[in-house]
Amino acid sequence: MTDPLARRGLYRLIYASRATDPAGLDEDLPAIVAKSIQNNRIDDITGFLAAGEGRFLQVLEGPGQVVAEVYERIGRDPRHDEIVLIADGLAERRLFRDWNMGQRRLEAEDASALAEVGLEHFTPAGLDEERALRLLITLGARHLR
Repeated sequence: MTDPLARRGLYRLIYASRATDPAGLDEDLPAIVAKSIQNNRIDDITGFLAAGEGRFLQVLEGPGQVVAEVYERIGRDPRHDEIVLIADGLAERRLFRDWNMGQRRLEAEDASALAEVGLEHFTPAGLDEERALRLLITLGARHLR
């Protein structure tokens, strides 16, 4: 986040990362989401986390300064590695306003959502902003079912 003025408005940040312990992902994910929900309620952050194949794709929305602080905290979290910033910038409106942190653990039925954005496997670090958002929105809709 380079523009200091952007830290004052509604901001959206999307990143991908790899779990340092992919085998422990099933155990770590509920704790990550529970803590995120708790913190995000206080900080006025909304977003969505997709996890699978030892990888994460997450969008954060909220006040720019707070989003920047959350992203910095994620960067220090030893459960994440190979963090790639996909997009960050001002947002006109929240796309994930219904969740302080919604999440979906990818399943076999999500292969069609991956294919829609050109992925055969869940390797989100190579997505651009448009495809990452499309995937997160699709997975979010499945989360609501």
